[in-house]
Amino acid sequence: MRRFSRAAVLAAAVAALPLAAQHAPEAGSDTSIFRPLSLPTPNQYRSASGMPGPRYWQQRADYRITAQLDTAAETITGSQTVRYRNNSPDTLRFVWLQVDQNLYAANSIGTFINPADSRWGPRGPGGGYTIRDVRVAGQPVTPYINETMMRLDLPRPLAPGGTVEMSMAWSFVIPEYGSDRTAREGDLYEIAQWHPRMAVYDDVSGWNTLPYIGQGEFYREIGDFDVAITVPAGFTVGATGTLQNPGEVLTAEQRARLARAARDTAQVAIITAAEAGTAASTPRRTGTATWRFRAANVIDFAWAASPRFRWDSESWNGVQCHALYQPDATAWATAADMTCFSIREFSRWYPYPYPQATSVAGPVGGMEYPMFVMVHAGGSEQSVFSTIAHEHGHEWFPMIVQNNERMYAWMDEGFNTFIDTWANDLRYPGNNSKAQYRQQYESFQRAGNDPILMLPPDRIPRTQLGIAAYRKPALALHMLRDEVLGEETFDRAFKEYARRWAFHHPQPADFFRTMEDVSGRKLDWFWRGWFFTHSTLDQAVEGVTNTAGNGGFTAAVRLGSRGGMVMPVRLRLTLSNGEVRDVRIPEQVWFGGPAYTYTVAVPAQVTRAEIDPDNRVPDVNRTNNVWGR
Repeated sequence: MRRFSRAAVLAAAVAALPLAAQHAPEAGSDTSIFRPLSLPTPNQYRSASGMPGPRYWQQRADYRITAQLDTAAETITGSQTVRYRNNSPDTLRFVWLQVDQNLYAANSIGTFINPADSRWGPRGPGGGYTIRDVRVAGQPVTPYINETMMRLDLPRPLAPGGTVEMSMAWSFVIPEYGSDRTAREGDLYEIAQWHPRMAVYDDVSGWNTLPYIGQGEFYREIGDFDVAITVPAGFTVGATGTLQNPGEVLTAEQRARLARAARDTAQVAIITAAEAGTAASTPRRTGTATWRFRAANVIDFAWAASPRFRWDSESWNGVQCHALYQPDATAWATAADMTCFSIREFSRWYPYPYPQATSVAGPVGGMEYPMFVMVHAGGSEQSVFSTIAHEHGHEWFPMIVQNNERMYAWMDEGFNTFIDTWANDLRYPGNNSKAQYRQQYESFQRAGNDPILMLPPDRIPRTQLGIAAYRKPALALHMLRDEVLGEETFDRAFKEYARRWAFHHPQPADFFRTMEDVSGRKLDWFWRGWFFTHSTLDQAVEGVTNTAGNGGFTAAVRLGSRGGMVMPVRLRLTLSNGEVRDVRIPEQVWFGGPAYTYTVAVPAQVTRAEIDPDNRVPDVNRTNNVWGR
């Protein structure tokens, strides 16, 4: 999703967690920030090392969908068959589906929480789903619908290893603006979270039935999609997956250009600015056309359609990168290259596994789906690139590493903002994204708005979501990489986390344990300080004493950790003879509490002591970082 430019409730955060550790310690017990986190007990599904266990499982859902776009009525009408496989050890007597368009029904929970003119609110008529002819294993069933969740009772229990097919027909009025995920603007349509989709059944929570309210995004099962989308003739469709019938919907010239782009690392115009919206952009101008797409091993499917798209394409490493945009979206002139640049850069963490990546310009400000992202049409070229890169970064988190966005936004938005750093700074040298994250976080800290990361995103105040989901977790990873583990160790551990949990459903404990397993470091203090509390970092120089002896001096530098969060200390000492010494003091010095004295033999008196002289860490109060001249 697009990036954003106190005692508010630790208890609430605890209630949201599957991690029992965060209860207040009993009287007389260890209250140190270094005490072990009480993570969920390892089992055959999730190991103590952070790897999937030997009997790890997850469900699978494959979809066949046909849909029609009615531009006169502004509706989508469709039908689908879902083949659901029960890989769990449990016998299921019902299943749950997500019906996200019900967010736009009158008096839904979301309409009370998110005003219509807010980013996550609905604008335009909307109204939610009309669902009919629901069948399970060929037998009619009556769905039970609660807001954005729908339960189907199974005619026969679904045993472990069994499969069942469900079919249904549905329709909805397309919101003019649907929570920055679905929208229409003139003859441009961006369609997402648009059909009933299987909810996740996992080994941690069973059925995950948190409703879709707006801020929290999704948590999905993996599967294959076979989708046919019928639109007015003359419309161009971009979507998740690969186009199956180019001979029916593209001109011969377009097919030739696409073939050239599949071999070319330079951008090729498939539909030029002059052709967009004209007869040259389509094989026919009357009636309808059906575009067919297939996608394998993905968690979702989204699409966009317009008769006035420009279409550029180029390739990298066998991945074809597409950009679809209106002729007046001038900042998109190199968007296909921006897309390939992003895919290439993010593949440093895990190889991109899909055959294509599509970026679409339109009214949705920034939203991600497998192989497909929607990004604002206006703004500067750098703004467009920054959002394209961010949304395609989500192909790694949560499309490949499939965490639960409805519970832990930091595991996708935060991780993605972290990996954005290299894409933005490589494309625009001097950007210094990391420094921007630190400055923004420090500003929030000083205002007393430091959020707890472990809250579900729908329960985070809107004014804090940009910090809680994006900036703070990204900065935390930078701090772990730069100040604690070192670049080589961190990168090895982070890549191993992506490898272990690719196409699986990790929980926070799986990430914490993997990072510790690979790095060989116990990091309970780090997770607790950054993820489970709103403690602040306030390192201070309390004073310096110089004692003469043995031809020199012994300097005792008294340091304090005042904010509750601990970190290693970078200390710079300036001596009276002009010598400057930089010292890195490990975090373990705070084992004994918030005061520590660093003692060192020096040839001349220490006249100045400064903590974090290069502004590397988010210290909430820098006025106490310096002692002396």
